[in-house]
Amino acid sequence: MRKLAIVTLSMMIFGIIGLAHGANLDEFDGPKLDGMWTYRDPAKKGTVSFDKGFLVLDLLAGADLFRQGVDAGVMFLMDPPNLTDFSIETMVNVAVKGSQPPACQLGLLFFNEEKWAYTLWGPYNSGQDIRLEDCIGADYRWRNEAQIAIDPNKVAIDQDVYIKIVKKGESLEFLAKGKKDEDWLSGGVDKKLAPNYKPGTYKIGLFAKSWGGSINSTFHIDYFDIPEVPKAVSSSGKMIATWAGIKK
Repeated sequence: MRKLAIVTLSMMIFGIIGLAHGANLDEFDGPKLDGMWTYRDPAKKGTVSFDKGFLVLDLLAGADLFRQGVDAGVMFLMDPPNLTDFSIETMVNVAVKGSQPPACQLGLLFFNEEKWAYTLWGPYNSGQDIRLEDCIGADYRWRNEAQIAIDPNKVAIDQDVYIKIVKKGESLEFLAKGKKDEDWLSGGVDKKLAPNYKPGTYKIGLFAKSWGGSINSTFHIDYFDIPEVPKAVSSSGKMIATWAGIKK
C-alpha cells in the first residue's frame, strides 16, 4: 500500500511540471473551446473560432439578452471556484473593425438561470461606456438605475479593454483599465444581485449580446482568469487549474 501511494504521488508530481505564476485560466489558444466551458447560444447567433491567442466571436445582429423570456444572447459558462471571495477578469476587443458597433455589449457574466438573475459588465453600445446592466426575472436595471459605469474618457473603449468583477461576500465591485500595467479603476460596488449567487446556484463567464439597431459584429477575447485559483502546467504544456481550484 505504501509503495502504491509513493507511485501515485510521483505520478501527480510529474504530471504537473510546476505551478505557473501569472498565467491565465484560459489563454484561448484553441483549436477548440476548453472543456471547462459550456457554450450557451439558444438562438444560434454566435460562431466561435480562434486566431493567434484570441477567442473570436462572430455575433449576428439581434442577439438580445434582456428580461426573462428574451434569451438570444451568447454565454460562455463555467462553475465558479469553491471560494466565497474571488474575482474574474478578461481583456476584450470590441473595436476589431475600428470602433465598437452599435447596440451591443461584451464582457463578464454572473448568471443564475433558474431565477434569471444576471450581472453583465463590459463595453456598451458604440463605445458609450463600460457599464453594469443586470436583471432578476423582469426587473432590469439600466445605467441610470444601477449607477455603475466607467466613461471612455477614463478607460478608452478600443482594442484593449481589461475588465474585472470582484466578489466579496454579497457585494460585487466592477473595474476596468486600458493597459495591462495600469491600476484598476472602479466603476462602483453593488449589493443587489450578489445574494442570488450562492454556491451551486450560478455560473460565471463571458457574454455577448446585441439588440435593435445592431449589426453583425466580430469580437475578440484575449483571456479569461480567476486570479485566486492556482494554475499548473500539465505534462503536455497545457495550462490547467489545480484539482481544488474549480468546483466540479
